[in-house]
Amino acid sequence: MRVLIIGGTRRTGPFLVKQLIEHGHSVVVFHRGQHNLRLVEGAQEILGDRRDVSRFKSAMASLKVDVVVDTMATDDEDVRAVVAAFRGRIRRYVCISSYDVYAAYTDAWTRTPSLQPVPIPEDAPKTVQSDLYGREQRYDKMRVEQEVAAAQASHAFEATILRWPALYGPRDTTPREWYYVKQATDKRPRIPVIDGGRSLFSRGYFENMAHSILLAVESDIASGQTYNAADTHAITPWQIATMIGDILGHTWEVISVPRVLMPACVQSQARPYSCDPYDIEPHLLLDVTKIRTELGYTDLVPCRTAMERTVEWLVSNPPTQEPPFDYRALDHVLDKYHACISSVVGGLEAGT
Repeated sequence: MRVLIIGGTRRTGPFLVKQLIEHGHSVVVFHRGQHNLRLVEGAQEILGDRRDVSRFKSAMASLKVDVVVDTMATDDEDVRAVVAAFRGRIRRYVCISSYDVYAAYTDAWTRTPSLQPVPIPEDAPKTVQSDLYGREQRYDKMRVEQEVAAAQASHAFEATILRWPALYGPRDTTPREWYYVKQATDKRPRIPVIDGGRSLFSRGYFENMAHSILLAVESDIASGQTYNAADTHAITPWQIATMIGDILGHTWEVISVPRVLMPACVQSQARPYSCDPYDIEPHLLLDVTKIRTELGYTDLVPCRTAMERTVEWLVSNPPTQEPPFDYRALDHVLDKYHACISSVVGGLEAGT
């Protein structure tokens, strides 16, 4: 098949191009040229901005493809541009959505007591996306999915939606793992995790998530379906901190600290963050049973290997725009919590 990828020059894109070509498909990548990344030999490139709708339609008018993979649709206007360009011309539209369409996502990041199912199935209750982002940011995956459904209902084309979790891997532009890698490379003897670091948090390694797209492209079963896609091996923040320390050959004490004691790095009314990038409650775990049973999804890269590759990249390419780490604040929290525990233990011992 001939496949058009909208986006495709960072994160999962290079892996997807490689996998498609290896499976005998021809690939066209439409992107803005903002990332200096050499694509796999054999892939065709078209430069342009999909939000310049008239030029996008003009560029696509003579392009013959079987499948469009949209890695960059952020709102309903983006989907409408694809509908205008490809109505009645393609076999399938594969659109990348996110687990933030679920009410459980909002509950986890705002730490709202929740009765949402764990793990989260595809038919779980949905959220009102503007609760977290707002329309002015042109990001609302609920509106993306609603527009995809409208396109199918109007017989513009068949579609498949993939709901992805937080991504990680080499060349990530927002690497959560840097929080741990930075502290390990700075030889910190202790690292705090919130409330034991027990929350399960679905993540998706770039190469694995590219594989989920390949399956959606190639399988007729996927037509008209929505799938959660994530690494099948979910690990907790405590496991992430311990694994990264082990990968870097660094021994540290992973200490459970109550959330209320953790210093904040970002505060907003809708999404108060601590400095820990995996500060969620309760679990944020996707149910991937459907994509595994219907499309045969498995992780191409196991968890440990994926983490090793991610850590190796971060060590060689440390982020340059990350805020400085406030080690004084972290040490204050750890010392204060240690003193509190010592006091309690001492009191108990004295009482006996």
